Formats: sequence, structure tokens, C-alpha cells
Amino acid sequence: MSFLRKFLSVEMLLRDMLYVSYFIPSARISPFLPPALKPATVGGNNVFVTLVIFRGKTSGVATIPTPRIPFNQVNIRTYVIDPVSGKPSVYFVHCGISGGLITFLYRILSGMPVQHTSFRIDPVKGNEADYSHYKVSGKWNGKFIVEAKEVSPALITLSPFLNVREAIDYLIDPLVGFYTDGGILRRLEVYHDPLVPRVFTPSKILFPYLSKLDIVPEEEITQPHNVLLVPFTSFFIYLPARAYAQWSVAENSRKHLSGFFLEFAIKLRGN
Repeated sequence: MSFLRKFLSVEMLLRDMLYVSYFIPSARISPFLPPALKPATVGGNNVFVTLVIFRGKTSGVATIPTPRIPFNQVNIRTYVIDPVSGKPSVYFVHCGISGGLITFLYRILSGMPVQHTSFRIDPVKGNEADYSHYKVSGKWNGKFIVEAKEVSPALITLSPFLNVREAIDYLIDPLVGFYTDGGILRRLEVYHDPLVPRVFTPSKILFPYLSKLDIVPEEEITQPHNVLLVPFTSFFIYLPARAYAQWSVAENSRKHLSGFFLEFAIKLRGN
């Protein structure tokens, strides 16, 4: 990483990063994508949607050490083809952060429409530094709980990917992410060392927000395709996130209108 890129970056220290992935028809996620992005389909016309949950601390801005502010983050993300590189990248559907200050800074620095949400992460490690238990619980458009335990220190195979490297590059290693800031689609680049995931099995999953969004039906929530965990990584976010595309007034209006009705429907379901 060049000095200039590091100078124009924010460093985060991320721990206990849990990836809970669902393999779904791409038609379920297409309504959430802006026109410039296409789903990164795998094994036909399917795509992955992943809950990513982790503990984080800020580390520095523009190579200047700053107070390490702790926060927890949960996001719903899917995978799209980066029009620039042609490789799989991430699209953030929704994002929630526990710390009020970090939520504010995210919005100011990136324009990402993050939500302030309260939850806690409780990992428990055994004698061999494996995770004997991992639990996250909180409230984000409904009460959610995820409990899991480690079953293997390394990923060996993962269908429908041809090999482990392909699976990791797709699910946890993309270095480009997209999100919408009003009517603007922004492209964000990041850097981290190659990630080596451990394999987990879930014992309990309750996450009604996915069902309320009509992404994963309620009966499928407890049966993710795979659950992976990365214990630690240093994560650099290059700023500013560049505006990649802007929706037309008509497209933007339709998205905002559909988004309004969707959020209204979610609130009605919760009552």
C-alpha cells in the first residue's frame, strides 16, 4: 500500500468477525440494487446475502493516531460485479452500528446511511484458542440473536465454489464496496491482509429484519448456507468514497417511494 493511499485512509481494528451467509435467488435482492450494479451470481441465477457482525475500534486517520473508540457493527450485504474491475464486490443493503459517535462519524465521513442500533457480542474462547461459543443479541427492526460455535479452524471446501480461494475471494475478501448516498452510488476501496476464516455451525438464529425485507423467508433464517469467522484484521478504508453513478430523478423517486412503503410495511408488521 502506497504512502499516499495510507495517508488518505481510516484504519479500523476488527475482531470476532462473523459471516452468516444465505444462498438465495438473485431476484430477491435485485430490487435493492441500483441500476448500475448487477448481482454476482454463483451456480446459476443465485447470489449470496451475508450478515456480517463484528467488534471494532478506530485506530487512526491519515496515519495520525487517534483515540480508539470501540463499537459493534452489523450489516446486511450482498455481492455485485464491480463495473470497474469485473470482479465480485460488496453492496451494503443496510448497516447498523452500536456507538452513537461512530454512527455520526460514518455518516459525516462517508455519507453511508447507517442506523444506530443497540446490540452486544459475546465470544467465548476455549483452551486451544478456538471459539467454544459465540453469541450476538440486540434489536434492529426486531429482536435478533445469533449463536454459533467453531467446528473447524480452516475452510477446506465450500460448494458451489470451485475451490477455497474462490469462496474466500467472493464471500470475505472483496476490496471494493458500494453503497447508496441518497441518489448517488458511491464506490469505496479498502485494504486488509488476506483473511483466513474458521468454520462455524449455528445453534440458534433469530433475525426477523431479513424476513421483513423479503430477502430470506422466516423458515430459512435458521438454515444459512455457511457460517465463517475471522478472529482479527486491520482494515484500511480509503477516503473519500467516490461517486460512481447518479440515478435519474425518476429512478431516484421510485426507489425512495418503494423504500418508504417498505419501511412503512416493516413498522406495521412489527406492531
